[in-house]
Amino acid sequence: MAAATALLLREGVGSLTPARIHVAAHVTRAEFEELFPDPDAIVEAIVETQLDVVLRAQYPSLDAVQRLADLEHWRSRLLEPYTPESNCPLGSLIYLAHRHDRGRHALTAAFSQWKGLLASALSRLQAAGDLDRSADPEVLATGLIAALQGGYLLAHTTQDAERLRATLDMALGQVRSYAQ
Repeated sequence: MAAATALLLREGVGSLTPARIHVAAHVTRAEFEELFPDPDAIVEAIVETQLDVVLRAQYPSLDAVQRLADLEHWRSRLLEPYTPESNCPLGSLIYLAHRHDRGRHALTAAFSQWKGLLASALSRLQAAGDLDRSADPEVLATGLIAALQGGYLLAHTTQDAERLRATLDMALGQVRSYAQ
């Protein structure tokens, strides 16, 4: 998985051929085909692996959200290790959606899980009285993910980490507009 993911991120979707992957992974073609008899299975596995990276990194901060200040802490943790070369492990897989239908479905499910984690955090803020009941946690979670993905893209393209900070601050400003 690590070899296939590295190949994808380094050389793009076109590199995800069984021949390229088994060479990069230092396994025989037969071993590779035993693990992944269906070519789309490797794409699904890559998405699942990258989702695990995102959720392992973000779960502790998002699960700890009880007050609005905790959401600000989540934002700070996202920005602290950031460099313009950073990419979102899920967002960087978007090109799979155009070539692999099962990859698109896996990516859709992965973003849905991530959105659910954010929406749960926002729902806890409502329950604590930090957010007005008129706030829709699902919509706000979608906006936070969109801001994060767009921010990564802009920061990566311009080599300016402030782009990511600006998009997250705008999305969190929308969340704060529901603060009580």
